[in-house]
Amino acid sequence: MTDPAPATSPLPAETFAALTELFAAAVAEHRTAGITWAVVGGHAHGETLLAAGAAGHRHLVDGAPAPGSAPMDPGTVSRIASMTKSFTAATVLALREEGALRLDDPVAAQLPEAAGAFAREAGEAEVTLRHLLTMSSGLVTDNPWGDRQEAMTREAFAELLRQGLGRVHPVDSGFEYSNTGYALLGRVIDEVTGSDYREEIRRRFLEPLGMTDTGFAAEDIDRQRLATGHRLADREDATRFETVPLDSPGVYGAMAGLFSTTADVARWVRFLAAAETPAQDPHGALLPAAARREMQQIHRIQRTPPLPPDAGGRSPGFDRVRGYGFGLVVERFPDLGDVVSHSGGYPGYGSYMVWHRDSGVGVVALANSKYAPATALSMQALRLLREQVPGLLAPRAEVADPRTLQAAEAALAWLRGDPAAAEVPGAWFADNMDLDTSREERLRRLDTALAGAGLTRENLTRVAPEQAQVLSPAQLRWHLAPAAGLEAGVQIDLLMDPRREARIQGLDVTPRAR
Repeated sequence: MTDPAPATSPLPAETFAALTELFAAAVAEHRTAGITWAVVGGHAHGETLLAAGAAGHRHLVDGAPAPGSAPMDPGTVSRIASMTKSFTAATVLALREEGALRLDDPVAAQLPEAAGAFAREAGEAEVTLRHLLTMSSGLVTDNPWGDRQEAMTREAFAELLRQGLGRVHPVDSGFEYSNTGYALLGRVIDEVTGSDYREEIRRRFLEPLGMTDTGFAAEDIDRQRLATGHRLADREDATRFETVPLDSPGVYGAMAGLFSTTADVARWVRFLAAAETPAQDPHGALLPAAARREMQQIHRIQRTPPLPPDAGGRSPGFDRVRGYGFGLVVERFPDLGDVVSHSGGYPGYGSYMVWHRDSGVGVVALANSKYAPATALSMQALRLLREQVPGLLAPRAEVADPRTLQAAEAALAWLRGDPAAAEVPGAWFADNMDLDTSREERLRRLDTALAGAGLTRENLTRVAPEQAQVLSPAQLRWHLAPAAGLEAGVQIDLLMDPRREARIQGLDVTPRAR
């Protein structure tokens, strides 16, 4: 079952059809029992969802729909698994904003039962909350063991800590994905607030954002709309999907315990993505934009495999840069630019949320099969949107600072030789400028570059500050095309210095090939 694209959606009908087919194929090929998906509106959209759909069934028995169950639809509730980590991280940051803790506090300072839990070398720093948030504590990667610990009680967890935790590298020296680290953060939230991490997440984020279909226990959600989880047995047809019973919420729920829908997760995505456009953010009071941006920066690089070697045996590099923030993954792709995401894999379920940083457009996919291909499908969907809807995932345009434009106006006038611009160097040049290159030499270089392009200073009269390529608020670049029949044009670069009342620290004119 699928819902049509909203009437106001910018998605063409053929794009919606292609998305529908993409997710439906995963069900037809028995890669998942069912899946729900949504395209999340970006910074330029008033709509939370630009499109939504579903494929497959909520519950299969022996390869067929279970009696009384229903097909997947966009309102189906599923488990979002490790996507929960972003909620736990946001709650820790909210407590930091309130002064209740510091990210560089040792874990044991906020959770006394963790004292002695971490193996340490002589002189090694203590494990801090920041280390847990960024997966740099050195704790052992605990998939799939951690997936089976959700119901662990506080008492059992305290005993686990008393027995000690293993590690694979010294603290703050590498990346190692740790569910136990986020269970520890959940317990820190409990201790600091005197409450419970589930209640804190609900009160601070779920309720204010209108995430009414999201909760930590089956009784928190509409059981009639819940997708049953399935494991993958050693068969290839639909009979491979076998029912997985639900677990109960406990300490490890802080790393993976939430149930939700694509629409609710889309609200969360928009809240996090709005950190890039805080002036348009209606929920900024829940967690400052600066803290949400902090979540979405690479704090710990993750290892990615090199691309295949060329004929000479050398790899050309990597297909992406990938790292962990606070409860979120940040990646930079050559074709997409920066994307922010988190996946979820759990007994019976697979999930993924991802958004394009510059545009805010995202994709959410929730599936009811263990380690379903939600990540691969969502990334395919994001690339499909980029290819089929020009401008939807557009890179964010840099905006020049007003003082930069004012300096550019003066600098261009000086380069043109305007009589009224004689005082420009004294008024606008930073103290390094004449030390680096004399004014006379700058003008000689200008004339040489212009002559090589068949141009004169007269051609600069058609160059305006607003025509520049904005490399940053403090850096502009102009390209002047050469005269007919010539190859090299002219490039002019202007760079302001770091002071608030900035002056020009760089003004370079160079030949530029077509």
